[in-house]
Amino acid sequence: MSTIDAYTIDTCQDRCEQLFLVGGELTTEAQAQALADDLARGDGEGSVAAVDPTDRDAVVRAATVEALSGPWNAPVRLIGRYRPAAWAVAMTLALAGNLLLRRWNVVYPIGLWGWLWVAPVLLVDRRFAAVRRQAEARHVAALEASFEAACAERRR
Repeated sequence: MSTIDAYTIDTCQDRCEQLFLVGGELTTEAQAQALADDLARGDGEGSVAAVDPTDRDAVVRAATVEALSGPWNAPVRLIGRYRPAAWAVAMTLALAGNLLLRRWNVVYPIGLWGWLWVAPVLLVDRRFAAVRRQAEARHVAALEASFEAACAERRR
């Protein structure tokens, strides 16, 4: 490997690190709030093609909204838009359900039946996490491809 090739690779790696550090790392609460805002805006406004490809968070949010579009994902979008309220209602129903089941002597110490109210919200959270991971993987693959193309062009 010549020194030019090593320099080109180091430059591409430095550029990649700079692109990932743009805007810093969002917390889970900030990601959830930004996604809820995007879902509330709706209408597919945040298409992946219209977003700056170097802004990782915007690309991932746009790809997430795009992946959750369509009529079959309407309940997922609804629960995602009102996630804190959904968690509060699910936990209240779970605790009330367990309390009633114990009062009526259906279950004695504690049962899992009341906690079934939490399952839909938990499934939606896992769906969001899976879609976000896929969007991040696609973004990284697109960046790697663009860096490979830039490095190949520089070698010429």
